[in-house]
Amino acid sequence: MIRPLFVCFTLSASSVLAQSEPSSTPSDAAGESGHAVESSEEPKRPATETIVSDTRTGGLPLLEEAQSVGVLTTEELRRNTGVFLEESLNLLPGVRYENRTVSGGQRITIRGYGNSTNFNASGIRAYLDGIPLTDAEGVTIFDDLDVPTLGRVEVIRGPASSLYGMGIGGVARFFTARPRAGMLQVSQRLLAGSYGLLRSDTRVEQGGENASLFLNYGHQESDGYRVHSNDRKDTILFSGEFRPSARQSVTVLAAYTRSYENLSGQLTEEQFLNEEDVAEPAYLANDAHVGLNSVRFGISHRYDFLPWLSNTTSGFTTGYQVDQPFAAGRTDNLAMNFGGRTEFDLKFQPLGHTLTGAVGAEVQQTSSFKKSYGLTNGVLGGIRGDLQVSALQANTFTEWALDLPLEFALTAGGSVNFVRYHIRDRLTNSANPTHLDQSGLKTFDPVFTPRLALMKAFAENMSVYAQVSEGYTPPTSGQVVIPQAGTVNLDLSPERGTLYEVGTKGIVLASRLSWEAALFNLRVSNKLTPQAVTDPDTGSTLYTITTNGGAQNNLGFELATRYAVIADANAELSRVEPFASYTFSNFRYSGFKSDNNNNDKTVDYTGHRVVGIARNVVALGADIMSRRGAYLNGTWQYVDRVPLTYDNAHFAPAFNVLNAKVGYRHDLPAGFRIDAAAGADNLLGNRYYTMVFLNANYAGPPPNVYLNGPSKPVFYGNVTLSYSLKESRQ
Repeated sequence: MIRPLFVCFTLSASSVLAQSEPSSTPSDAAGESGHAVESSEEPKRPATETIVSDTRTGGLPLLEEAQSVGVLTTEELRRNTGVFLEESLNLLPGVRYENRTVSGGQRITIRGYGNSTNFNASGIRAYLDGIPLTDAEGVTIFDDLDVPTLGRVEVIRGPASSLYGMGIGGVARFFTARPRAGMLQVSQRLLAGSYGLLRSDTRVEQGGENASLFLNYGHQESDGYRVHSNDRKDTILFSGEFRPSARQSVTVLAAYTRSYENLSGQLTEEQFLNEEDVAEPAYLANDAHVGLNSVRFGISHRYDFLPWLSNTTSGFTTGYQVDQPFAAGRTDNLAMNFGGRTEFDLKFQPLGHTLTGAVGAEVQQTSSFKKSYGLTNGVLGGIRGDLQVSALQANTFTEWALDLPLEFALTAGGSVNFVRYHIRDRLTNSANPTHLDQSGLKTFDPVFTPRLALMKAFAENMSVYAQVSEGYTPPTSGQVVIPQAGTVNLDLSPERGTLYEVGTKGIVLASRLSWEAALFNLRVSNKLTPQAVTDPDTGSTLYTITTNGGAQNNLGFELATRYAVIADANAELSRVEPFASYTFSNFRYSGFKSDNNNNDKTVDYTGHRVVGIARNVVALGADIMSRRGAYLNGTWQYVDRVPLTYDNAHFAPAFNVLNAKVGYRHDLPAGFRIDAAAGADNLLGNRYYTMVFLNANYAGPPPNVYLNGPSKPVFYGNVTLSYSLKESRQ
């Protein structure tokens, strides 16, 4: 049974959660420089002043980036609980982050791209301190991304192939918090709330002259807000930066995560609308869950050879083991990913103009073992699939930016991308003479993806730009092979995408008003799209296959703005800053068909709305702070109704969610500081979903497709106690 709601103001120790500052020579584990993590103790700069991590210049203001980049600072990541990424990431225009469980099974969609799977994320690139979260198969798992350790998030919306290779949707870059220079801090944080939510973080940070160290142990658990939906996570993360000389730096990242998420399945539309607390019987009978163990390690070295030449070279390895019983079987996966990245950064002054460039390469290989079994009423059946997959992904890239007269700037670059899958079917043996051999070697032809952008600056506080960028996303090995059915998904083609975008950014009225707006058209061909396979008797979703559905045109508009009504550190009410974002998505299929058979059963969906994408999404909020330490954060999100099927005959209803948090932070004697807060999510008690499965079969019994969120207010409280000691310098 679900526990009753409660508010917990447990006084325990916690930190102000890494109010980190960039070091003098920022770098990270794969050559991404500029961990510009801001302190929540001071009024935050407007968004357009924020420095974007950039390998060529050590950090570019958003005004100088000729593309759409959404940024979340430390303070913005902590507006609510600071535990769940969707609370903050979904406030960015053009970005949708969904999850299947309390804190697992995430799917991220950027500008309508990423809806080609009901599980995990595809078609994007993601990095943690430069270490790829996206493996060589193109799959991104966020279950082991520990949100409370993050100090910054950057999301490039649209292809960024000239620096990151493949990925039509864009790039999500996550950065761990960095210690404040000259400080040694020990902190303990405890958060507790409704449905048995408990989160504890024990942290040590040191920011020295020649080294910065960050160590965090986090424990998290929840009963969940549905039957059989409890979860538990334990994470330890170490991040270090060492500066042996003024010319070089070495960064290290090491992390281990162990998580366990129970699965209760999906709800039918009727169950969702009636707010029923039920689970799918097959999920309960098989004790469905996702158990994950993962490790990450990366090391990077940066060296400045000359004022105009530097190099960053890194190596990384990651591994994970997943066991997952589900409604119709069980899968056990084991994978190891390793690789490296090198990049040369150059800067010249030809004829009085500045020319900066990056030239490099990235390569990674994923070796995975994938087994699947029959499972009925908790009784393990025979083996269905036993695959060994070796995936190799590599790209060489370059990007150059040239300052032109009249405050114009031209950016041009591109990458050449290589992908190869080698699949070995271990069930192909003498004991299985009728087994369909799924072995094979698939090498995709090298693909060149260019980018060209032109920007015009007006003084130092406004800019307009236009860009054209191409992206490329091959099918993953999981899309080629269907282990649940023991068959091969033949003849899948890679997706190609071309982005046309114009935009403007600015910060005016004495830096009080800032904005970022973009109008874009993302054209995708050979679209990889999920097709859910459901049980003909119960309507339960058994598994999902992938097909090339045709093409789609994603025409949209994005706007993010904020205005500092009050920004005076000496005033009693030191800061009042409302903000807003709006996303309009007119995404339509073009030449899009139900299959490639082209017979009397083939349906043409040209002109229909793209599934899984809301036409209108609005986010409003405000950050209020007093000089004496009291603060208030409030956010409201509206998500328009969403088409669930290609024929647009079924829609998920629109919803809105209101969240608020009030707190107080204060410096105590002897270097101690306390930060206490209480808040509530979904204050209005509205019905909403955290994810919905796409393209299920509605011809038979009503399919189970909804993953619901709690339809009552969810309360929480947290207290942070930290001790800081300034280091004496010799």
